[in-house]
Amino acid sequence: IELFYTGTNSTMYFIRPFTIKGDEGDTEMDITYRYTADKNDTNKVICKFTFYSEWAGIEKVKDVYFLLQPESTKITLTNINRYYVERDNNIARYEARMSYDDFKKIIAASACTFHITIPSTTLIYGPKGSINKVREIVKREIIDLIE
Repeated sequence: IELFYTGTNSTMYFIRPFTIKGDEGDTEMDITYRYTADKNDTNKVICKFTFYSEWAGIEKVKDVYFLLQPESTKITLTNINRYYVERDNNIARYEARMSYDDFKKIIAASACTFHITIPSTTLIYGPKGSINKVREIVKREIIDLIE
């Protein structure tokens, strides 16, 4: 985790890229959160992810969400924006957003999976990969400090 001072009463937390392993490949994700003293709902968590898929339609992501265990809570990411698609390599990079409260739920869950819905299928990643280690570090170095 890297911290950046971004002005009066504002800090940006950057969680370096980590992997979430799936049956058909992995997704690499990094997360940015800008903390301000007033903690209003405009403080969004930005989640950027890169994934590989043999399935057609990686340029048309319809839905992105985390499914938390054990209670099967669905956290849907919003404002999905495509950065690029490498059709020759079947790789795509996107950005999406979630609230800080939803981010805390992901960190607190006992396990989670990450789902990307494209026109032909839903790709499922997790719960394996370095995400589990990252969730523990984030809890200790961001959540516990801010709260």
